[in-house]
Amino acid sequence: ARGQGLQESTSVLLSARGQGLQRSTSVSCLGFEKCPTYPQPYPWGTWPETYSYKGNFPAGFAWGVGTASYQIEGAYNAGGRGASIWDTFSGANTAGPRMPGANCSYCCKTAPCPINPGVKSKGDTGNVATDSYNMIQTDLALMKAMGLKNYRFSIAWPRMFPMGESSGDPNSEAVKWYSDFLDELRAANITPFVTLYHWDLPQALFSPPERSAWWARDADGKPVAEILPNWQ
Repeated sequence: ARGQGLQESTSVLLSARGQGLQRSTSVSCLGFEKCPTYPQPYPWGTWPETYSYKGNFPAGFAWGVGTASYQIEGAYNAGGRGASIWDTFSGANTAGPRMPGANCSYCCKTAPCPINPGVKSKGDTGNVATDSYNMIQTDLALMKAMGLKNYRFSIAWPRMFPMGESSGDPNSEAVKWYSDFLDELRAANITPFVTLYHWDLPQALFSPPERSAWWARDADGKPVAEILPNWQ
């Protein structure tokens, strides 16, 4: 499927209200006679290899496929998109020309940009990915050919708000792209399930020690919700 790109970047959408089987102590677990007990974290290397869960999928359970924006869109420096923490992590060139938000305390200053030591496969980036930003009509044709009825995808926060701030107007190019895509999905009778945040944090919101994004803490180590006004 376009070089297995779609296949490798999709996952089965286990969706009951878009969030998989709900883990809740206040209601019964859909598909189970009783709620399963989820194991506590295990020490490294001691976790079980199999789990025995039994149950049925509830009526109306939605099957489909799911993707993440960074994994498929590509066009990392096109359409007004700002830098994300994944661009910095993977060593993408955010310095020339400098992308919106790519002036953080540890951001690349001149190309070639360094790759974080935590990257296992050096050179793997989302710069192009499966190039869905530019090949969305091809992806839609594949979806229709496979008879897809439900599709979960994520909206790239740094594409919609390049500097992370939601107080201003969103990037008009991003609004048009996602709006057109949603129209195309509906025209193809494919139900969209939209994820608003799939870990592609705008780099502009993370520049320690001044800005620590989700990890922002006070002197006592308690979360201060620094990022919530930007996300809401």
